[in-house]
Amino acid sequence: MKKLTYTIVAAFLFCSVEAQIQNAGFENMTDGLPNHWNVKKTDSYEGKIDYTHYFGGKASMQLTGKTDQSKEFQSFSQKVPLDIQQLQKIEISAYVKSENTNGKINLWTQVKDENGEMIDFGNSESQQRPIAVNKDWTKYSLTFTADKNVKSLLLGGVLSGNGTVWFDHFELNKIPFSNEEPSKKAAKYIQDFKNIVKKNSIFSDKLDWQNIETNLHNLSKGMKTIDDTTPALSYIIQNLRQAGDNHSFISGKERSEKQKSGNIYETKPDSRLIDQNIGYISVPAFGSLNKEVGNDFALQIHNMIKKLDSENTIKGWIVDLRSNTGGNMEPMIGGLGSLIGEGTLGYFVYKDQKTPWIYKNRQFGATKITEPYDLKSGNSKIAVLIGPHTASSGEATTIAFIGKSNVKLFGQPSAGYTSANSIYPLSDGKIFAVASSYEMDRNGKVYSGKIDPDITVASKEGQDMDIETAKHWILSEQQTYPQ
Repeated sequence: MKKLTYTIVAAFLFCSVEAQIQNAGFENMTDGLPNHWNVKKTDSYEGKIDYTHYFGGKASMQLTGKTDQSKEFQSFSQKVPLDIQQLQKIEISAYVKSENTNGKINLWTQVKDENGEMIDFGNSESQQRPIAVNKDWTKYSLTFTADKNVKSLLLGGVLSGNGTVWFDHFELNKIPFSNEEPSKKAAKYIQDFKNIVKKNSIFSDKLDWQNIETNLHNLSKGMKTIDDTTPALSYIIQNLRQAGDNHSFISGKERSEKQKSGNIYETKPDSRLIDQNIGYISVPAFGSLNKEVGNDFALQIHNMIKKLDSENTIKGWIVDLRSNTGGNMEPMIGGLGSLIGEGTLGYFVYKDQKTPWIYKNRQFGATKITEPYDLKSGNSKIAVLIGPHTASSGEATTIAFIGKSNVKLFGQPSAGYTSANSIYPLSDGKIFAVASSYEMDRNGKVYSGKIDPDITVASKEGQDMDIETAKHWILSEQQTYPQ
């Protein structure tokens, strides 16, 4: 009788809400695709229902990849509405099987508010619950914290690479809070993280700290290790997202270590001559905190400008920041210094604090060009290309150009990550980048969202209309501008 009572109580504590996930076992389908699931159609992949491999029931979701390109992927998803009245821990789980797979498999979930804005995200890698490839059916899960502000989940699976993977038996469960107090180590880690936000976030004043403290008290129960504290930290970041912070983030230990010694991004700067008289410079994202690596990146850009200018008669310049998703702004701006020019390029601002961005003697922050080149003409037109992938430090680099009389922005609005992140190391080797100030251009305009181009350019299949429009502007009238 005692054993039966315990089983019933446990069933109530670990409450399944699987009914909210429709067709969770992929039993129902139309034209080979599962009902209630959205299957992203991608070249080199196939997604379909399979009746020969399944964990339970009679079917599963099968993804097959025929590519070695790590940037390509096949995913499927379902939107699950939630009605949560108080803080809960929830678990999304599924069974996964794969064969002949060379790539990555992930469960993933976006947590969304009433406006459909994503306030939390996680996958098997980010939650350090990697899915082993070429294994028989195994259960994997993701864990999230949700309160009354969470209105839906977008959840599913994804395959990147080649091979075949099957997904089956998705579940959504509520996980009960522990009654056991957290360890001192876990409690201190949460407290330190919370203090960073309180003291440094530009959104701190918008947070309901009394409610956050109450929920953190319940949420942290039972946490023993630093790894256990992930839901508590995610909950704080959720609140930042709801307050409007789309920029603060935690960088894992492996990524943080790589940033200390090298660039986490593979794309390098690029240059070419357009129509025999326009210099084109593409500056991608740069992710390193290493001074030598940063100076090398800046020197690559500087030398590209030098080569184009010294070997040709340049009538104007195109600076392409459309693929610049951010990172460390100093090497980007330092490398482009010949075009931007010296002086105060912009500011970090918050409340009554104002910190100028000063480029002087070919040095910007820790980045310095030791053998600088002076352009033959320092006042030619400069077209800066931006778009929805221009983000963070890519946007700061854009702002460094704004206000120069010979500069215009072309393309589409930027991503809207125009806050500056301050870096705080955490005790376990991770890094917390917290949005600590807004950005201001040299003329005093503050940016707290997207940067709009001076000339919005519509796309046209088969042509790079941003470049074409910029070329037309550069070559029209051929007037120059005072610096």
